[in-house]
Amino acid sequence: MTSPRMFRSLQIRNYRNFFWGGTISNIGVWMQRTAQAWAVVVLSNGDGLALGLATFLQFFPTVILGLATGALVDRVDKVRVLVVTQGLVGLGSVVMAVLDGLGILTLVQVWVLAGAMGIVTAFDVPARQAVVSELVGPDRVVNAIGLNSASFNAARLIGPALAGLLIGVAGTPLIFALHAASSAGILIALFRIDRSEVRRVPRSPMGRGQLIAGLRQVAGDPLLATLIVLAGVIGIAGANSLQVVLPLVATEVFGVGALGFGLVTSCLAVGGLTGALVAASTSGMPRFRWVIGAAAALGGCLVIASFMPILIAFGIALICCGGLFMSFAVLANTSVQLTAEPALRGRVVAVYLTSFLGGGALGAPLLGMLAERVGPMRAIALAGTLGLFAAGGGAIAITFVRKHPKLAGNSRPTRNEIVYRRDTEMVDR
Repeated sequence: MTSPRMFRSLQIRNYRNFFWGGTISNIGVWMQRTAQAWAVVVLSNGDGLALGLATFLQFFPTVILGLATGALVDRVDKVRVLVVTQGLVGLGSVVMAVLDGLGILTLVQVWVLAGAMGIVTAFDVPARQAVVSELVGPDRVVNAIGLNSASFNAARLIGPALAGLLIGVAGTPLIFALHAASSAGILIALFRIDRSEVRRVPRSPMGRGQLIAGLRQVAGDPLLATLIVLAGVIGIAGANSLQVVLPLVATEVFGVGALGFGLVTSCLAVGGLTGALVAASTSGMPRFRWVIGAAAALGGCLVIASFMPILIAFGIALICCGGLFMSFAVLANTSVQLTAEPALRGRVVAVYLTSFLGGGALGAPLLGMLAERVGPMRAIALAGTLGLFAAGGGAIAITFVRKHPKLAGNSRPTRNEIVYRRDTEMVDR
């Protein structure tokens, strides 16, 4: 008896270990992020810019180090990289738990630790993304990426709500300690992976130009370049940036405490989980019209959410926003992984993540400042408007590239462009 199509990647033992270990770890990550956001709110007296800066420091290292870490991931054992990064993440949470437990945690210390974890994340994320295809093979990559996103959003559903409850009972130090303990989940899973069953890809040789090889492939495929730019703009307006505004929405707009903040964040995760599971049930190369459509719908949904007058209506709107954001993320991520050359996959994924997470790093302080100046709900409306403009610009760029390939610098279509054209032609017929 086989598993349903949506869960077919879990038939592979290595991926199954990775999935469940990652789920445990992700729950801890979202508990830690919720506790960190609440600690910043308390330490800064609700300063939106302070919240945005903490998020910026957590994601910005990926922008600076993304290409270098991507090149490293292409040349080393990705499982070993993950063992090191997850161990360091756990250590960072131990330090934060001790400082908070002793009552000496300061805002500057939170920023420093957020930045340190951001540096570790710059190595962890491209390795975690690129290892998926080695664990399951190309025929199940779409499904595995969707399941990874489902795991991430299931954790985002459970983690913030659990953290909100525990913060009210035991305070933030316990949450940081639990995050450190949860890191053991994925470490155990990584040690249980059977290396003989991992599908190895050719490793890039040492030499000049390795750091920019991923950029060259992206530059040689205008459609892929458009997708990555769009991902960066949506990152500014998307769920990662929205996390900065939600504590202010919970406290200033609707007057709910830590538990209410956790529940509001969980609404965003409910939608994300749904969107990820729907994406996991699909197969093949995602169509660009799906990616553009998801971006446009997300922008519109954010604008609608900003006008919700009561908490329940706002939560329902957040569920829709979470689903659309995750649909966009899975479709974009899958397109990047399936079109990248295997030997360059880590670097191309790093370019994508640099854009996507870098957008989130930039958007966090921007939305924080906007929330301080015009209010959190208007900041959400402006983020949605940006998403709508980005989707429109992406649609125009793709139409231009397809009608004028020579003007885009492609007198000869690339392999990736041929795949996208063939897929679109099938849909049009």
